[in-house]
Amino acid sequence: MDKAAILVTGSSSGIGLETAVHLAAKGFNVYATMRDLSRRQALDSEAAKRNVALNVRQLDTTDPESTSAVLAEIAALPHGLRAVVNNAGSILRGYFEDVSDSEMRRVYDTNVFGTMAVTRACLPLFRKARSGRVVIVSSTGGRLGSPGNSAYCSSKFALEGFGESLRQEMAPFGVFVSLVEPGFIRTELFGRNRQIAAGALSPDSSYREIFLRLEAFTDQQVRSAGTPASAVAEAILRAVTSRSPRIRYVVGRRARFLLSLRRHLPGEFFDRIWIREITKRLSEAKSTQ
Repeated sequence: MDKAAILVTGSSSGIGLETAVHLAAKGFNVYATMRDLSRRQALDSEAAKRNVALNVRQLDTTDPESTSAVLAEIAALPHGLRAVVNNAGSILRGYFEDVSDSEMRRVYDTNVFGTMAVTRACLPLFRKARSGRVVIVSSTGGRLGSPGNSAYCSSKFALEGFGESLRQEMAPFGVFVSLVEPGFIRTELFGRNRQIAAGALSPDSSYREIFLRLEAFTDQQVRSAGTPASAVAEAILRAVTSRSPRIRYVVGRRARFLLSLRRHLPGEFFDRIWIREITKRLSEAKSTQ
């Protein structure tokens, strides 16, 4: 067993839950955290099923006191902190004009500033040890925008720039930073955790009909996604354990194809193809209502 701790945020469901259990099954001392401990049942059930032990703690990435409390406990451990997996995040669906400032800020508070706050709290422990891993769960949406996703994609684009910059800053201290970029994964982000902007479904919205078709298309994409959360957990394991971890781990065949296409095609040409394809798919999709 590796006795150094790994802190995982957003562990109540989806990628965070699978990552916490997967790392624990590999022998790591995992601190699985979530904002609301009343939602720990699924995590506890999966841990029991796989016969692994977890340290389940309350941590709201937007609440500095809860972060400090968990890190103070970890700092007191004999073997300290090995890695932080910044997984906690939220998604907000809706065309930009229908997204209010307050809704946009809530997404950034969790996805961007929450990730930054937890990471900042971990860095002194890593610098002191002259080692450590910062893993940021980003998305293909952090490198490729899509309609109805202006809040989510722009927040993930911000994390991409943050991760690149932080990797350069921390290299002299023996700390590696990696971005994990899943495509569509069937998780609670597209289930009960899906958030829709209040204005997106308003009868007064100029985008309501096309947004409903977009939701139907998105649901179809999620249902057909062949990439399980366990594939993301395995990528995170590689980022935590590799001697020289990569800056980016793209997860999912569809995601790798799209990002490869964007990398190899001239920018304007790719954009024309992407917009044309999205427009065609939305025109063919049937409204969810």
